[in-house]
Amino acid sequence: MSKRFSTLDTTRLLFEHPNILFRMIERMDRNDARYIRESDLVSEVMDYSRNLGRADRERVRLAMNTDNLFRSGLIIDIIKAEGERRLVFQDALINLMRACNASLYQELTDARLRGHLVTLRDVRNRLETSSFSSADPDYTELRDDLNERVSQLIGLLRQNVLRMQTISAQLADLSGDASRAPEKYLEFRHNLFEQIVTLYERHIKPTLVFLNPDTRLPDGSNLFETLSVMVRLLEDHDDHSLADQIFRSSISLNALYKPIQAVAQEVEHFLRKTRRGMVQYNAMEHFFGQLRVLKDDTETLSLRRKWLEGSDFARANGFLVGLRSQPRPRHYAFGQSSSYYQLLFSELALRRNDLRRKAEIPVLQEVGGSGRGARIDVQRINQLYQWLETLDLRPTGDLVRELHGRLEGFIPGYRFPDLLAALNRLVNSPPEGMRVVTTNRFRILEPSTASDQFVYRKRRLEATSLDFTEE
Repeated sequence: MSKRFSTLDTTRLLFEHPNILFRMIERMDRNDARYIRESDLVSEVMDYSRNLGRADRERVRLAMNTDNLFRSGLIIDIIKAEGERRLVFQDALINLMRACNASLYQELTDARLRGHLVTLRDVRNRLETSSFSSADPDYTELRDDLNERVSQLIGLLRQNVLRMQTISAQLADLSGDASRAPEKYLEFRHNLFEQIVTLYERHIKPTLVFLNPDTRLPDGSNLFETLSVMVRLLEDHDDHSLADQIFRSSISLNALYKPIQAVAQEVEHFLRKTRRGMVQYNAMEHFFGQLRVLKDDTETLSLRRKWLEGSDFARANGFLVGLRSQPRPRHYAFGQSSSYYQLLFSELALRRNDLRRKAEIPVLQEVGGSGRGARIDVQRINQLYQWLETLDLRPTGDLVRELHGRLEGFIPGYRFPDLLAALNRLVNSPPEGMRVVTTNRFRILEPSTASDQFVYRKRRLEATSLDFTEE
């Protein structure tokens, strides 16, 4: 065709109708190729332009013609192979289209990451033998090459992080089949496991290793060691501006480690989910997506749009009806209480000391429900009291509850009435430096609902069984 568009006009039309190249790039990624078949491009243009007006249809078909794309420089090569023509587009155009669509971001593989690392090592080796003179064109070219390599790496990794942070939506899409076809859950889980493991092993894990400053590689220095050497070389030769720039770049790269680590943990957690968990996960992601759309509607230039217009959403979802009238869960009052944690740690220390003396635990003689003699009861109480005398105790507001928790299930044959009898002796002869105060003056015993044992119940709000404090 004699008529053609300029490079600017062609590029403008491509971004006015981006779905054509979006679909071509998706197909290119699926085929793991670096080219687009001309027949696929022509078919996609014809299908897309069929619904346009006559003027727009002619403009799109002229702009997306192979000859026009080649003359405008957007196609850099045309390869004839296997009876077809393969079009190689400009990398800058393809990368820019990927930047416009997060779903087209390419996950970095181990091979690509190692390629970037090898390139940076080569720049470091050239820097070691450089003149570090601004009058030397080799050095200025090396500076430009270094800046380009580092900037390109940061851009690719940030795109990778953004791509990985959308993995929640992908996992929700993958788990949607679990809620719709429970009879095929086993087959679904097998296929899902393969897909997620491939994603984790091929993309997430290599990126984690690449961005980990503690990684040790058998073939040389890791990323941060390489950058650190270059910073030191530049500082030694008084090129502080470039040294500061590389140092800030290394900090930016290090900051990308935690987001990817969070994604890795999310994927590992997802693989451990059951079918019920997947259904719940999918439901939450589904409704979260709807709320996100409502939120996006408020982010406009109009300052009056500050509330979510969620009336239709609330009516369509029954679980929201009456939600405001439901009581909210109360938080624990000990949130930042140092005394609570000191009490907890002291209790753990006492339980640990009891376990260390497990070989010395007395075995209380078993007794039947009837015919038990007083001699056996006295023997059991003496055994229990001798054990209580050797225990490490702490000040507590309820000595009965503390000791019952430490003895129940720990001493063979122990019963709650044995503790009450042994405590009568403990009240009369408390350990040195301690005193036992009775706070439950009415000494009311009620049967526990959990078992047939008897425990002290509070008659008044402040009343407990025994108060055990230091003198």
